[in-house]
Amino acid sequence: MINERFMIYGALFSISNRIQTLGDARFKDITMKQHFMMIVLDMLGDSSPSLKEMGEIIGCSYQNVKRMAVALEKKGYLYIISDSADKRRLLLKSTGKFQQLAEANHEATDEFMNMMYRGIPEENIKILLNTLMQMEQNLKKEELR
Repeated sequence: MINERFMIYGALFSISNRIQTLGDARFKDITMKQHFMMIVLDMLGDSSPSLKEMGEIIGCSYQNVKRMAVALEKKGYLYIISDSADKRRLLLKSTGKFQQLAEANHEATDEFMNMMYRGIPEENIKILLNTLMQMEQNLKKEELR
């Protein structure tokens, strides 16, 4: 008999890979990881997070965030700027190009989200969200050790 906790662990990886594969096929010049980073950047509004702060938010290393940011800057999605108070600190600022991409793909995004959550009662979605948030908190606490 397979332990349910191991099944959840495996399902998280499998779902993540499937989302990435389907998403990468939909967006031609941006990966799903880059897409996620741009969503977070847009959600932060006018604030310009540092590479380190972005890494903490999206769960990536500084190096991975910098690699994605450099690629997104080349494609015109964001600027990497030096912090005026500390020139070593690099900040991310959106150019607005991602909002155009999001608007152009709004219907497809809604269809994808509806497909992914099809048949799942709202109560289960709330329970899943709370569970995933607790798992993320547990992992963050472990990172700090």
